Amino acid sequence: MSKALILLLSTLPTLATAQGFEAAVADLQYQKYDDGDGFKVDSLEGHLDAAWAFGAFGTQVGLVLGKEIDSSDDIDLRQYNGLTLHLTADVSDSLRLGAMVAGDNQADGINVYAAEALYTAGPLRIEGRIGDNLGTNDTFSFYEARGSYAFGSALTARAGLHSADYGADGDYRVVSLGLGYKLGETTEVYADLSRHKNDFGPVIGAYSGSLINLGVRFDLGGDGDRLFSYQPLN
Repeated sequence: MSKALILLLSTLPTLATAQGFEAAVADLQYQKYDDGDGFKVDSLEGHLDAAWAFGAFGTQVGLVLGKEIDSSDDIDLRQYNGLTLHLTADVSDSLRLGAMVAGDNQADGINVYAAEALYTAGPLRIEGRIGDNLGTNDTFSFYEARGSYAFGSALTARAGLHSADYGADGDYRVVSLGLGYKLGETTEVYADLSRHKNDFGPVIGAYSGSLINLGVRFDLGGDGDRLFSYQPLN
């Protein structure tokens, strides 16, 4: 994962000088999942998003690379990746609309499409999307919302909700709360705690767990708060 991420970061000077370049953000994360019954797994993830604007319209590309690095059980530790494409339209200085397609190679592969919106106004940032999957197996619809509020120039409170509905096969929910702290104009560290729940109906039952996510975000040029923050694997 590290070699691929270094290669991508090395292309940023070229991206930043490309015609229409709007912004780029890199995000590095350490994640620890605990199901509460003894199973734990640690992962590293790297995210890179870059956007270009042409008048009121634009495009954004996102890449995520991940690797499980440790587990309490004797399992095969996985490497995974995901890719996202957004087409965007600015309604105003505060409101951006988008259409998104995304795919990753988790499990048998998950491919989705969604309509999305991003609203920013001073210290407030709200993002949401609603969509469906493109596959023929394990069909589901989903929605998610993320919000943050900045208290002054450094501290930010964060919250998120993700929900996927598999119909008769059950549902999946994630609720998260977190804090971010800016170390400077271009660097922010953050910590999120999320609760995951998989409900597979009365036959299989429900499973839940907690995820601690520690990260650092780097603004690599432009206004990163204007970028969508969809993460395909979460």
